[in-house]
Amino acid sequence: MNQVEIGARRLLRRHAIAFAVSFGTLTALLLAQFMTKRLPALRANGAPPSTILVFMVLSVPFTAALTIPVSNLIAVLWVFTRPGASEVITAAREERRGARRLVAPVISASAVIAVLSLVWNTQILPRANERLALLQSELSHQSTHEPSSREMSISELRAAARGASAVAGPAALARVASYEIEIHKKYSLAAACVVLALAGLAFVLPFPHGGTLLAFGSACLIFVVYYIALVGGESLAHHLLVSPFLAMWMGNGLLLAFALPILWWGGRTRRHSP
Repeated sequence: MNQVEIGARRLLRRHAIAFAVSFGTLTALLLAQFMTKRLPALRANGAPPSTILVFMVLSVPFTAALTIPVSNLIAVLWVFTRPGASEVITAAREERRGARRLVAPVISASAVIAVLSLVWNTQILPRANERLALLQSELSHQSTHEPSSREMSISELRAAARGASAVAGPAALARVASYEIEIHKKYSLAAACVVLALAGLAFVLPFPHGGTLLAFGSACLIFVVYYIALVGGESLAHHLLVSPFLAMWMGNGLLLAFALPILWWGGRTRRHSP
């Protein structure tokens, strides 16, 4: 086992730890922020502590749907800018396809996280959103509850979209768009686990001595670009200005268009020691 393979395994172990820490921290922070805003209303409706706890647990899935890909981005940036990583990257560049072999395990781990994220988004998230909405209806003493697109599984969303498409008119088109947006969002957020990791690598691999400042700046820039594209695209799709597919995949496409050429060129370039 050469130095690149040893370094790749070490980076993979660090990636797992960094992902767990960043995921736990980000999810806890966003959940605390959300609960701080909702707690006064819950208390005003007379919710006991046990109900508030259930409300908080049911709020975890939709919070984690976003923090999973962002946590993977942070983990990748942290791993490849830590002390000692620059030596491993330099050694990998001196070997043929060494850089690609160095990042392959981390990209593979990101793909596994993406699969788990897809299961989370398509199976756990809709059911949790449904229970959360029912709980909110009970607390506000609403007699009826009409399920929203965020409470539906993929099959339910597709069936609802087919039903809405059979009706003519702008309102029906808007309903179809909302269902299709949710379908594509579940897939695009899962794919973002890999896309954001590739974008992060495109920032840090050309500058192995960038350190913490590069990691922080890269994370902020990548997240801002992705978030603006995601939220802006969703708004445009709801107004029927762009297709739901383009709206939800635009952020991934922009980051891939930036990252892939840099990574391809960096992977094929071989550096020689003087």
